[in-house]
Amino acid sequence: MSDSASGPAESTGRRQVVVTGIGLVTPFGDERETSWSAICQGRSAVQWFEQNDHGNSGPLGRRWVGASAPARFLASAEPVVSMAVFAAREALSHAALSRLSEQAGCVIGTSKLGLRSFSKAMKTSDSSDPALPWPNAAARAVASEWNLRGPALCPVAACATGLVSLVRGADLIRSGECDVVLAGSSDASLVPIVLGSFQRLGVMAREFESPATACRPFDAERSGFVIGEGAAVLVLEDREHAVTRGANILAQFIAGGMASDPCGMTQVDPAGTSLAWLIRDVLRRAHVAPDEIDAINLHGTATRANDIAESRAVHAVFGSAADRLACSSQKGAIGHLLGAAGSVESAIAVLSMRDQIVPPTINLRTPDPQCDLDYVPNESRPMRLRTVLKLSLGFGGHVAVGLFRAP
Repeated sequence: MSDSASGPAESTGRRQVVVTGIGLVTPFGDERETSWSAICQGRSAVQWFEQNDHGNSGPLGRRWVGASAPARFLASAEPVVSMAVFAAREALSHAALSRLSEQAGCVIGTSKLGLRSFSKAMKTSDSSDPALPWPNAAARAVASEWNLRGPALCPVAACATGLVSLVRGADLIRSGECDVVLAGSSDASLVPIVLGSFQRLGVMAREFESPATACRPFDAERSGFVIGEGAAVLVLEDREHAVTRGANILAQFIAGGMASDPCGMTQVDPAGTSLAWLIRDVLRRAHVAPDEIDAINLHGTATRANDIAESRAVHAVFGSAADRLACSSQKGAIGHLLGAAGSVESAIAVLSMRDQIVPPTINLRTPDPQCDLDYVPNESRPMRLRTVLKLSLGFGGHVAVGLFRAP
């Protein structure tokens, strides 16, 4: 296993990292508070769509379920890029940052290249086009839009990409390389090649009454996830820099880490060993005791193995105290945003602390005896939130953990 160096500045003399702005694009809309309100209300953005809704044609012309990006982005040349730039713009506005120093950088991850424009380019056989949306296209666009002179990075870590981007962004601040980092990720994967691949892997939801109830994290009848699209960018900032300019601090990003699960390309360790190891390690480096954690934003894909393994990892770390933790997954509401999942869900974790409310895990009707945590089923829960843990898992064994604390 390997882990990031991200840890608390208090223990190392390095800089503290805070969150001062959030930009959010989800299937619910292109504005942060609209998405947050819909998620807290327990709504679902999942619906039927035809393959050719997004300019694609499939051999059977079949219908799929998914949670697509807002139409304005689907009309753009490449949604992965346009959503990332839009989210960064909203995040900077939220942070009241109109000018960035030469030490500002960005870490904007994607789990793959921009598939829509890539498909169009392949039809013309022009794979040498320099405008093709390679995985770094969103990071390049954000850096260009704001003339950033610091690092412009693009992590690729499957479904853990979003949280890995935040961890890496925090590293840049703690090391002194940057004073501000635009960190997040973007994904738009409702295309036939991805839908068909995941269906063949057996991880897509099936046998559901309606699209809105297709994805059922931790439910005994769960059968898999649905794909969603979106992006999130968080403004990460050196605490002293934020205080000096009078910024409104939303949260501290007190620690983060990365590890690997060696069980296989799509398999997860059924005992959750790698995830449990990383949670313990992040807590250790942050000097945070397990009983200080109030809530966990889970990965919660609604696949049979993942949900059990994640629940077991939480039990392994927290023991009998796991029963008091408020745990939730948003994938029933907005779908699995793949490369964007970790950043969007981290933004939700920060908004949870801001408003002191845990959003629900929707579509959880029949408890699974092997998934026995408090998943905040179907209705939001107001509660005191001081410290929140975020977990992300990705195909290929990517594991990431982030630890946020209210200011």
